[in-house]
Amino acid sequence: MQFNKNDSITLDDEKLTIVEPLGEGGQGEVYLVEYQGNRYALKVYKDEVSSDFRYNLKNNIDKGSPSNSFLWPKLLIDFDNDRIGYLMDLRPKNFVSFVSYLTGKNAFASREVMLTWCINLCTAFKKLHEMGYSYQDLNDGSFFLDQTNGDLLICDNDNVTADKKNLGILGKMRYMAPEIVRNEMMPDVHSDRFSLGVILFMALCLGNPYEGERLKNYDIVDEKAEYELFGSNPVFVYHKTDKSNRPIRGYHTSVLKRWAYIPLYIKEAFHRTFVDGLTDRENGRTTEIEWLRLFMRYRDELIRCPHCGYEYIYGFGEKTLVSSCPSCNTPTKEVCILELGKHKIVLDLGKKITAAHLDKYSSEYNKTVATVIANKNNPSLWGIKLDLSDPVEIKDASGIQKTIAANGIIPIIRNLKIKFNENIIGEIK
Repeated sequence: MQFNKNDSITLDDEKLTIVEPLGEGGQGEVYLVEYQGNRYALKVYKDEVSSDFRYNLKNNIDKGSPSNSFLWPKLLIDFDNDRIGYLMDLRPKNFVSFVSYLTGKNAFASREVMLTWCINLCTAFKKLHEMGYSYQDLNDGSFFLDQTNGDLLICDNDNVTADKKNLGILGKMRYMAPEIVRNEMMPDVHSDRFSLGVILFMALCLGNPYEGERLKNYDIVDEKAEYELFGSNPVFVYHKTDKSNRPIRGYHTSVLKRWAYIPLYIKEAFHRTFVDGLTDRENGRTTEIEWLRLFMRYRDELIRCPHCGYEYIYGFGEKTLVSSCPSCNTPTKEVCILELGKHKIVLDLGKKITAAHLDKYSSEYNKTVATVIANKNNPSLWGIKLDLSDPVEIKDASGIQKTIAANGIIPIIRNLKIKFNENIIGEIK
């Protein structure tokens, strides 16, 4: 370690104090520090960095973070020994690592929360790419999650660069796009989208999309095996026609179980990215906005079994509606559906309507504007509790109209029409 507890550094006549070391990695050391009355994390690079790296880091700091989901560098520090470092906010204690989720140590509170995390992830990378950046090193160690609400934090942002530019970081095997593994191209937005697909698949299935039966061909998964599995000849485990790399029964149990209950439209998006996207990197890989719409749809049609509490899809995109709970076989309960433009929202208890439901141009996919609640005195009566700035108009099947206050409750009645604004009129079916 370069610094010890209680060491101090003077920055513009103000003292930065080392509280304690937090950890050490390949690139540098991280310390808990106090500066200007606040606590931060300080990363100090072990070796002297290139002028290009320093310039890129300083430029990223000056431009600012794409969103609050990034633990973005805040202040560049030059040390006397030609080393550099930077300050960033501390990771709150309510966030756990994505790795701990993959290994079963931590789990999302519900499937809805997991989908909210996926939506946050896609939103963050949409904003990153819109700012002209590419992350270039997506891997399981980059992400953290709040198990209770699906909030996201992304770390290791010092290697983020302008798209089409690279500072030597290619990524981590098992997450890199095949063309990067084969050293044919440098990382960019399109390779980011491939890696994003891998992370999303792992979030949903707890396994890698290219690890299946072909693992049996290798006594040990060394560099040669990884090059073939993820670079020279990758085969998606659920390739529609090439079935040579299906998940191994008894070994890839989570993938086999979870894939069975994923909606067809999500499966198609994965197949497009991991099959078509191998050869058509620009048009074959599912984009962030496409993922956002698909995960929003997935979350909208979740229903909770009243008997065992299992969450599953209602089945709008399937060949037939799901007639019973996949976990306990209890018949699917009767529910009302709010049709809102292209959206179909299952009005189950706790279901949320977001700003993006009311405005197709909104990027607020997790901003709640209404929630399905139960009546405190009669729990069998449900309504839609509003959280809007303006009232809404409703009209029942007999034509009777009524105004509901911006924080009022809409009764859940079939054939009730709801005018949220001039452009959005929904109907409960």
